[in-house]
Amino acid sequence: MVKGNPDEPGSKERGALRDAIKVEAVRLGFEACAIVPAERLPTARAYQEWLSEGRHGTMHYMENHQPLRVDPRVLEPGTRSVIVLLSNYRQPTDLFEGGMRVASYAHGDDYHDFLWERMRALAAFVHNETGVDVATRPAVDSAPLLERDLARMAGLGWVGKNALLIRQGLGSFTIISEVLVALDLGEPAEPAADRCGRCTRCIDACPTGAIIAPQVIDARRCISYLTIELRGPIPRRLRPLIGNHLFGCDICQTVCPWNRRAPLSEDQNFAPREAYRALSPLELLGFDHPRYVETFRRSPMKRAKLGGLKRNAAVVVGNTGSVDDVPALTRYLEHEDDAVVRGHIAWALGRLGGERAAEALRAALAREEDSLVLDELDVALRMVSGA
Repeated sequence: MVKGNPDEPGSKERGALRDAIKVEAVRLGFEACAIVPAERLPTARAYQEWLSEGRHGTMHYMENHQPLRVDPRVLEPGTRSVIVLLSNYRQPTDLFEGGMRVASYAHGDDYHDFLWERMRALAAFVHNETGVDVATRPAVDSAPLLERDLARMAGLGWVGKNALLIRQGLGSFTIISEVLVALDLGEPAEPAADRCGRCTRCIDACPTGAIIAPQVIDARRCISYLTIELRGPIPRRLRPLIGNHLFGCDICQTVCPWNRRAPLSEDQNFAPREAYRALSPLELLGFDHPRYVETFRRSPMKRAKLGGLKRNAAVVVGNTGSVDDVPALTRYLEHEDDAVVRGHIAWALGRLGGERAAEALRAALAREEDSLVLDELDVALRMVSGA
């Protein structure tokens, strides 16, 4: 146990406690740890400009609590230090056996759950080491805090042109989390040097052109946003560019040279689950709500909800399927309750084409009453006819 007054530890005691926390963080399963003083982040203005340009799309929650996002002391009064943590989730591939691509972080269990338990254990360690009930607050996507910028300030990496944190030797496939602590433990860190140089591979590889400038993402074009955060129809002009991505996208990471030799995650919590690793898009289109809950109840993919996953699956079939898929799509178009999903199934039929697809679309047009779906059916019929 570190002796002394926990509110005003001496420099030697503070250093010893910092070192002990970092060792414990690694023991708990975190790949990297830094402890910095709680202070206002210098990126507040850039974040405000990004919001004012509407680059966040429909993620209106990002507009809320701005004073809290840029200063941990405002988020949690009494905070004096922040323990910043990185967890490696890199998988060998983002391609599932069923032919769909899923962002690597979403292959296994929901990271919020198991990382939260680790952070609580780390907070308990701080309590035990100081001998007092030090106020702490764990967070991982669960508090309005600019986590990437906090990690950069902590010296854990630099921000790449793909707007993700990159750590030399670890790459960018990391989840950032933190524990806010009402204890003076932090030491100022030198921000990591930007080592991207003239490389533009991430910018060049993005299918939708979402990286509009170095470190600037227009979420409205980003496949991750379109397949996870966006509710409602995916813009038609972007659907072909989504390819076989069901949930999220790793393209701007897989092409990054800093990830070429980055280690794969050894954490089995991130490993693909048997429940959906062989799932095909056509099979997913046939899911009802009970099967969705049973399959995805522990998965980050549940964020897209059943309607979002089925919408995305329809786009994948339209991009990668064949005329052999038309009979199944026809059945789903007839029996699907969600109008947005029906509209995307219609689009998929239009993409696959053929007389059977045209017949299915004309039959649906005769019975459909929803204006959104009627519009999709009209466009799909024109696609089939080549108009």
